[in-house]
Amino acid sequence: MKNTHTLNALTLAVCAALSGTAFAQEAAPSDAEKKEKEKYEQIVVTAAPGGATMQEASVSVSSFDENDIIKLAPRSTAEVFRALPGIRAESSGGGGNANITIRGIPLATGGSKFLQLHEDGLPVLEYGDINFGNADNFIRYDWSVANVEAIRGGSASTFASNSPGGVINMISNTGEVGGGAIGTSFGVDYDEFRLDFRYGGEISDDMYYHIAGFARGGEGPRDTGYNGDQGGQIKFNITKMLDNGHIRFYYKNLDDKVSTYLPSPVLVKGDGEYGPVPNYDASSQALNSAFNTNISTFDSFGNPENRDVRDGIESKVSSFGIEVDLEVADNLFLLNKFRTSDISGGFIAPFVDGFPTGPGDVSNFASALCAGATDGDGNALNCDTTTVTLANGPGAGNAYSGLAFTNLQFDTRINDLGNMINDFSLRKEFDNGVDLTVGYYYSNQEIATSWSSWQTFIQTLDGSNSQMLNITNGDGVELVSDGLLSPSFLSWEWDLNYQTTAPYMNVGFELSDNILIDASVRYDTVEASGELINSCCGGNTDFDINGNGVIEQIEDASAVNSGFIAVVLLTLIAQVRRRK
Repeated sequence: MKNTHTLNALTLAVCAALSGTAFAQEAAPSDAEKKEKEKYEQIVVTAAPGGATMQEASVSVSSFDENDIIKLAPRSTAEVFRALPGIRAESSGGGGNANITIRGIPLATGGSKFLQLHEDGLPVLEYGDINFGNADNFIRYDWSVANVEAIRGGSASTFASNSPGGVINMISNTGEVGGGAIGTSFGVDYDEFRLDFRYGGEISDDMYYHIAGFARGGEGPRDTGYNGDQGGQIKFNITKMLDNGHIRFYYKNLDDKVSTYLPSPVLVKGDGEYGPVPNYDASSQALNSAFNTNISTFDSFGNPENRDVRDGIESKVSSFGIEVDLEVADNLFLLNKFRTSDISGGFIAPFVDGFPTGPGDVSNFASALCAGATDGDGNALNCDTTTVTLANGPGAGNAYSGLAFTNLQFDTRINDLGNMINDFSLRKEFDNGVDLTVGYYYSNQEIATSWSSWQTFIQTLDGSNSQMLNITNGDGVELVSDGLLSPSFLSWEWDLNYQTTAPYMNVGFELSDNILIDASVRYDTVEASGELINSCCGGNTDFDINGNGVIEQIEDASAVNSGFIAVVLLTLIAQVRRRK
């Protein structure tokens, strides 16, 4: 069943800038002072009225250029954002899946719910908090970026949709300054090697270009036991200068995979103090494991498939854009930005669900699991004894009595997050100091994702290649086989479309050389349509998962093997929605 909904929203913003002049004994400015002055004389191009410099702008603006960013030595794009004043970016999840917000606005959900991430003035995704499709998953910092500019509050809410908190914009090098560079980087205490390059310059007197990108490979910032960071990006643009402005074409291709690190157990010591649990330190280790990389599972329609956990966050983007910036008459400026993007990928990673009372001694859990289980005919199992053994890795087959955790394997395919976006505006500068901007914004955002039959595993709580476990009852019936506790937790198939239209207007008043006031308004209309196909908590058909020709306890659709999951089902689904 397909439903359509329409949402209208009106946004107002009033901003003011005051500047003063200080007089002091003149001295020759240093290079650092010259550089700082040049920065404040940059024209603000992000979610703000055109034509104003950082010094003159009536909004709160921060900017980093490529030299500033190199000093940060960022391992991910979120670590670049974290250095921006007033921006909170939780980058502990690895190369993607970051939680980002603006000072004073809470992290109401994962991703960037209250701000937009832009590339060259247009949003990467219309929404920053799509489940398993965070906007930062599909954007990478590399040497193609000339500046990172952030607007906090103010006109961000009226010059962009879905951005009441602000906008972060990654602005590309365009090749006005010729030359290039090539360089390598590697982790000092972790396994990753990366190659970056850039080159640009003139094609003719009125045409120039820039090309840049990166390629990398390695394990990533935390030990996972496999190479989870693999891929690269290439970006290209070409600019044609005209007598009254310019036309610029953009192209980007991103094909990258990164490991992501989801919530982990910690030891609560009391009095606000926390620490590592035995064998696992959440501050530096990961529960991703070489012993749980290939899984046999089902797609969202129940068809069997194999999935590779090493794919982690898989990001594939191919985009093309055009920017037209012209002075079409005296003091009348036309700006149109257009981009169409094909976006797809996936998200698969271990999620620590714990046990009903949290991670603990697996023998206690084995007894509780057996006590709640029944066979396909509804009969109780023999639970006089239960046995827990290592299913793979070093010591496979040996008894195990240490700590364990439940791994709810997040497994989502990003079928289509593609979009088409256009932002058109006209700006008129009047002789009396009034500056008028009118514009019209349009976007078409697809959201098509498959939440495959999330499986549940029992694994050792170990920060160095966690191992799968087997659990059997007194008759040798496997309650957990090769780590598999539940072959299917949920299956959701989303197919959604959002169309956003937004006329907007800004009026700027230059009351004096030191006072500038901007007032702006935006009216958003969102039409949403689509469908959701969902099922939950196992299928209704027996299936021979391990291929041995026998329908065993965990493969029997009529058996009850993990009843405790149903108890915390609604709570856990709420947690999933809140954390993603």
